Amino acid sequence: MRLLASACVGTLLLSLPTTAMAEDAVPALVEACTAPCAGYEVSTELQNDWLFAANPSVLRSDELQPTITVDLFFAPTDYLRFVTSIITEPVVEPEPGENMIFEGIGTYLAELYTTVEAGPATVRAGKFDTIFSLASEVAPGINATDLVSDFDADERVGAEVVFNFDGLGMDQALAATLFTTDRSIFSDSLFTARGRTRLSDGGAGNTDGLSSLSLVLDGCRGAEPSDCYLDGDYGYRLGFRYQRAGEPTGEDMEEGLTPEDELAYLASATASLQMNEMTLRLLGEAAYLRHFDSGPVDAFVLTGSAALELEPLTYVASYTQQLNLVDSGPDTRQHLADLEVIYDPDEEHGEGMPFEGTGWKLAAAYTFTRNADEETAHIFSVRAVYDFDGDVEFDAP
Repeated sequence: MRLLASACVGTLLLSLPTTAMAEDAVPALVEACTAPCAGYEVSTELQNDWLFAANPSVLRSDELQPTITVDLFFAPTDYLRFVTSIITEPVVEPEPGENMIFEGIGTYLAELYTTVEAGPATVRAGKFDTIFSLASEVAPGINATDLVSDFDADERVGAEVVFNFDGLGMDQALAATLFTTDRSIFSDSLFTARGRTRLSDGGAGNTDGLSSLSLVLDGCRGAEPSDCYLDGDYGYRLGFRYQRAGEPTGEDMEEGLTPEDELAYLASATASLQMNEMTLRLLGEAAYLRHFDSGPVDAFVLTGSAALELEPLTYVASYTQQLNLVDSGPDTRQHLADLEVIYDPDEEHGEGMPFEGTGWKLAAAYTFTRNADEETAHIFSVRAVYDFDGDVEFDAP
């Protein structure tokens, strides 16, 4: 469960978990096997969110929900991969103050794409989550990215090219993506329907053709850009995104609003500091979204995160503030402050587990949020995660 405040309507909502993919276009497991090969990665989560104090008090609630992510891949050659990601999680948004236990759960195809490697370039085509916010992608914790993930452009259909090169003494990666919103049958879900996306739903990027684009430049000292937060000394991300406005919705027409094209700009930085047996990881990010989600509001989002790793525990403190610049009224602010502790006895993948390829971790978090209507909430969350993976190699003909 993710607590957020809508910039446009200013109401307190309980939203659904979102899976943010790392910038590398294929699961890490693909690189561990020799083609031709196939494999899987499975992540199972059980999370309880207790909203124990709120203003107004009617917002108090308790939710216990699972999330299961299954990533499958097939690599017929060293340069060609087919990847899919299937997620089972709550797909129905609860009403504010509503308790839910294993309810509203659906299964949907989050990603289905092909990658081709050609020297320093990797081309990806199909349905995938686009690259943009670094904080949403790598910041640790249960609720730390709930606000910043609102401006992710996930479940898009399109094509992407990632070009790797060296420059300024750092490893660099430039990603260019053309995309549109997925409106195929894969935008719906099984068991509990979340509804198929249609052009009439409007929204930024929900248009005919590949009319939206993003450009993201990553740099890292000490590791590849995709591994910079965990393994690098320091790194950065600069991003630009354009999403063409979709059709006006019924609500837009009632309020006399005309959807506008969204322009987004982003700058992020990370650094790791070694202190005896401890590692301090820092992340800062600033993003500006002109006509956020094609609406009349501009958003300026600042995020900071500090994670102190003292194995097997990691202590995380995060803060996000979103300033909503409203043309027709006073500006508003949204806040999310988060304190978490993560217990990970499986720092080396599979170590100490009954069989190879498994791992688990526990996390607990206290989160405070304030939305644009000055409604507040205090949340205590607990999450248990169990992962396992495997692969099989085929004899080459």
